Amino acid sequence: MKTIKDIAKEAKVSPGTVDRVLHNRGGVSQETEAKIKEILKKKKFKVNLIASSLAMKKHKNLATLMPNYDEQNLFWKSPYSGIQKASQEVIANGIENKVFLFEQFDPKSYVAAFQKMIKSKPDAVIMVPIFIKESNVIIDLLDQQKIPYIFMNADIKGFNNLCYIGQKSFEAGILSGKLSHLCSENEDEFLIVITRKNLHDYEAINERVNGFIDYFNKNIPKAIIHQLKFDQSDGFNVIEKKINNFLSKNQKIKVIMVPSSRTSNIYKAIDKAMLSNLKFIGFDTTPQNVNALKLGIITFLISQKSFNQGYKSVKTIAEYLVHKEIPSSEINTPLEIITKENYKYSHSEERNYYNEN
Repeated sequence: MKTIKDIAKEAKVSPGTVDRVLHNRGGVSQETEAKIKEILKKKKFKVNLIASSLAMKKHKNLATLMPNYDEQNLFWKSPYSGIQKASQEVIANGIENKVFLFEQFDPKSYVAAFQKMIKSKPDAVIMVPIFIKESNVIIDLLDQQKIPYIFMNADIKGFNNLCYIGQKSFEAGILSGKLSHLCSENEDEFLIVITRKNLHDYEAINERVNGFIDYFNKNIPKAIIHQLKFDQSDGFNVIEKKINNFLSKNQKIKVIMVPSSRTSNIYKAIDKAMLSNLKFIGFDTTPQNVNALKLGIITFLISQKSFNQGYKSVKTIAEYLVHKEIPSSEINTPLEIITKENYKYSHSEERNYYNEN
């Protein structure tokens, strides 16, 4: 008997996409839907009503609390897409995932999204604990209500989360230091550009900076490392003036490391006359960063495969809800070095998902 997986394999799509077509839930392109329906008809596929009934009886509500994305901050589109792909697949197990979005630089939005989420009475939660102070209150309530939860992308210690899924940020910082060293010559100086001042709230960036500095302390202790900080609210003109003045006064700076996904925003603010003498090391394969990589402006990007983070988070918590399978305390995603030569050979899962949908 043909299964959803068999149909998915023949149609070259995910099982979740086939499931969406079978149950008329939308979210699939007309071309893909037509192709799947044609295969279903050809194979005389019928939904297993008994299995569907069992799935409905063990229905579980999953909730995801994560940052929103926009054209200026596209990083979170990738894990969101991974979450959507996995959510389509776990519906067959009776698990429905609702995503609650908040503005990534606004702690009040974070709390408001949580309050809305908790009213949905989730059986388990995936959360991105960006704001430490507010997260303490949120997590305390989850513990009181005995709602299991996992951390995605941001790892804060001392809590009862089932696991953390994401990059080892300190090690990522060490890697960025090593790559910066490779791009430099003996007398070169280095600049770390931080694009938010409330750094203590964003543990991942803080750890990357610490890892970067640790690499040089242990390997090139005499290296001169500068830091320049911008607030999220700083306009382009403010950034442009400040960074160009700083580089003019410190002309030995030849390598710039940006410990966030905003590397492309920084290079655009730098005068072209100075830009040609600089090497950039950044994080995350946002479309803007990839374009700069292809142009040779960014030398290296360090990818944390954020699509996989989202996908693994849903699949991991689903295994816990359905089978009570307790995950490892940490599920680390790769530290993948991306160059303009190898980008097209990486992130195939994410590209396939976008093509299907």
